[in-house]
Amino acid sequence: MVNDYEMLVEFLVELMVVTAVIIGVALGIQKHYMYFLITLLGILLMFAYQRIKRRTKEKKIREIIKEQWGKSRDIKRDFSNIRGLFDFLSKKVKPHFTIDDITWSDLDMDIVFSKVDHTMSYPGMQYLYHILRNPFFEESFLKRRSKAIDFFMKNRDISNKLQFPLFMLGKEKGESVLSYFEKGIDVEIKPLRVYRILSCLPLAGIALLFYDIGTGFALLVVIVMINLFFYNRNKRTIYKEIENFKYIGDLILCAESIVKLGNKEIVPEHKDMEEVLKKLKALKKNILKLRYNESYNSEIEILIDYINMVVLREPIIFYKTVKLLNEYREDLLKLYLIIGQIDSYISVASYKSSLKYYTVPVLQNGEGFYLSVKEIYHPLLQDPVPYTVEFNNKGVLITGSNASGKSTFLKTIGINSIFAQTLYFTFAREYNSSYFKVFSSIGTTDSIVDGDSYFMAEAKALKRIIDSIDGYTPILCILDEIFRGTNTVERISAAQVVLDYIVNRNNCVIAATHDLELTELVNERYENYHFRETVGDNDIKFDYILRQGPCVSSNAIAILKYIGYPEDIYKLAREKAENYAYNPRAV
Repeated sequence: MVNDYEMLVEFLVELMVVTAVIIGVALGIQKHYMYFLITLLGILLMFAYQRIKRRTKEKKIREIIKEQWGKSRDIKRDFSNIRGLFDFLSKKVKPHFTIDDITWSDLDMDIVFSKVDHTMSYPGMQYLYHILRNPFFEESFLKRRSKAIDFFMKNRDISNKLQFPLFMLGKEKGESVLSYFEKGIDVEIKPLRVYRILSCLPLAGIALLFYDIGTGFALLVVIVMINLFFYNRNKRTIYKEIENFKYIGDLILCAESIVKLGNKEIVPEHKDMEEVLKKLKALKKNILKLRYNESYNSEIEILIDYINMVVLREPIIFYKTVKLLNEYREDLLKLYLIIGQIDSYISVASYKSSLKYYTVPVLQNGEGFYLSVKEIYHPLLQDPVPYTVEFNNKGVLITGSNASGKSTFLKTIGINSIFAQTLYFTFAREYNSSYFKVFSSIGTTDSIVDGDSYFMAEAKALKRIIDSIDGYTPILCILDEIFRGTNTVERISAAQVVLDYIVNRNNCVIAATHDLELTELVNERYENYHFRETVGDNDIKFDYILRQGPCVSSNAIAILKYIGYPEDIYKLAREKAENYAYNPRAV
């Protein structure tokens, strides 16, 4: 951000330049041509100032890029915009499978994404989101992606160089560019004739200076004011489109900077970028005449920008450019995706550099399903307790007390499965599994808008999983407290049938439940695991260790005591619980 001192210096320099140019021109015409040297000195002053300013800024940016490697970016993210590319491409070409909104939300993937997001640009941020929503079921593709990411990770200097043009492209702009990719630009070009006439008038004013400097100067001021009025009026009318033009210009310049680095062996799409850039030469020339961005402009271009405002060149070029933009829309989309891919891969490389450990997954196709992990952990926890488990063609029921770690385990398995099939690494020492379509039903709530009760919402969430069973790719079905929105008898009966139905069709079910009766009712294709705690007189301690077998304890009444419920309540509740007999076989 520009501070007050820098703003003051820039204002004084611009004031000196403008004063020198006006005085030099006026005296050079009226007195002697040697006075034009004053104008020349003013222009040289502007060039020198802009050069120093640009180099200082570039140095600071490179230092920031180097310092940020491997560190989380605590920035505000608007996921309604970030997901835009994912939604756009999903409509453009229907994918084989995507992580749906329920599963994404259940697994807190917005927060996980924010941890992985070390991108520098808006296309990179959107492309990374797109990657995480689209698991792959082909090892060769995942290996190619992993190879590119690992190269960026091992060659940090190269990555930092590539990040510079990506940083200049930035995340602050580009929100509306997807609407251009989708619909093109629909702009009326009738005002073009008027702007062409107005653009010639300043030349008439300058010519008059040689005959009558007073009249010519006054006329020139009037003409400039009129043209600036129309210039600003035009800017308000087509502001959104012009901003898109400028962003696309930045996009082209970013791609050119990446290509100039000459990393053909690093970026497989390098040749594709070169071919697209060749097509876009004429478009680039026009767009760069419209843009005003200090990040890339040379001193000459800055001077030209000021002249363009007076002679209305920008509005004229704008209308000429509309046709070219619509003609090359698909090529520009391709460029956008390649830039996004490069940025997202470098982002993942930076993120992986910050991890204590991770592993490349071993993924397999075949009959049934398989999941074996060693020291797997949740990426959002500072000091996670890792899990080591193996589920060979069997589902899992997880029991345990409140806050013992059931939900964390479920999310750990789900998140790692997504990473295995998108970024081709997992948060584990070892990870072996089938290819899975990941679905969950964890955080289901009632919906006032849709008029759904809690039970209805949960039933619909489970129904979408059942409808997705295809007999080919197994589903990793992650469930928490299945059918908790209804009474005990119906909940356990329905849960038993649904759990058996899903696992019998060769899908990996990992379900957490408080209903210990389910551990005896489901069929032999389920194994039991549990979490436990230690209840003291004044505290409850959790070790978050996953153990085999069903849970044999509960802590709900102990929690009542721990948080200060009256003694009469928790003592009577404990007594009733001890006396309560329930026969699960009667369900």
